[in-house]
Amino acid sequence: MDALEIIQNALGEEINNALLSADKNILSGVSEIRIRKDNYLILTVKNTAYFLEQSGRITDKPNSNCIICSGDYVDKLFFKFCDYSLYSKEDNIRQGFITLSCGARVGIAGSAVLKNGSISTVKDVSSLIIRIPREIKNCSKAVLNSLYKDKLPSIIVAGAPGSGKTTLLRDLAYNLSNGFNAKYRRVVILDEREELSCFNEVPVNCDILTRFPKLQGIEIATRTLSPDIIVCDEVSDYNEVSAISYAFSSGVSFILSIHIGRKEDIYNKKLMRALLGTGEFSYIVMLDKAGFNYEIIEVSEVKGEVFGARDTADFYDSFGRISV
Repeated sequence: MDALEIIQNALGEEINNALLSADKNILSGVSEIRIRKDNYLILTVKNTAYFLEQSGRITDKPNSNCIICSGDYVDKLFFKFCDYSLYSKEDNIRQGFITLSCGARVGIAGSAVLKNGSISTVKDVSSLIIRIPREIKNCSKAVLNSLYKDKLPSIIVAGAPGSGKTTLLRDLAYNLSNGFNAKYRRVVILDEREELSCFNEVPVNCDILTRFPKLQGIEIATRTLSPDIIVCDEVSDYNEVSAISYAFSSGVSFILSIHIGRKEDIYNKKLMRALLGTGEFSYIVMLDKAGFNYEIIEVSEVKGEVFGARDTADFYDSFGRISV
């Protein structure tokens, strides 16, 4: 049973029956299911919104036959997604999401409850945005054949939300640990949000750290698991870059992702500059949100435009911390 089928079953009889009757070719391309209180259920396909009729017909414009999600339904679904215990999901809820057992991330919109200036939880949930994880077997083969035939470079997978970064990372991890080019690389996956390691088939030479914050996970993996390569999703702050730099000093390679809205952001996003400033990344795989297309960019070709006349060492102080 794939992730969409698991989610369908969780959504209840009306929506499940409609999806069972829907065009399977369209359903196979659904990347999100957006559920809002007293509003239409929306399916996202290739960044376009579609509406679901009770009969299963999918349309690009809402009408009186389309499914509307009541406030009571959304409340009950949210509680169900929390395994009927809000306390057990508290850490994730305060960060604005829940991760389901199939690896789907559910974004939460509602009202923040503040305690001492920090978010302690979210109440009055109004929207649930379900991102559908996909395991597309061998979608990474072209990248592997281009970059990993005779070496183990560190790469950055860049792209906008929904462009396929997690799907590509998952397949790269699977193939590198599962004997690509007759080598079973020691791979560690840092799965902070429980999205990256939802394999239908467990990789051969892969260790998984689940729910570890990336900062601590990188340090633990480097010290105790002897990885050839660490795979992690959505690097988002400079402390994580410092941990990555520490792992590089121990001979570890990385495959990681970063949110980049446009190719131009490679040259002006500070976090990208910090990653490239380590001097360890060889390639950027830039994904196109319009489809599962990509461009491989050699870091050596963009460094001058990213850093200008400044030396990359300027991005680190004497303690190895980022100083942007």
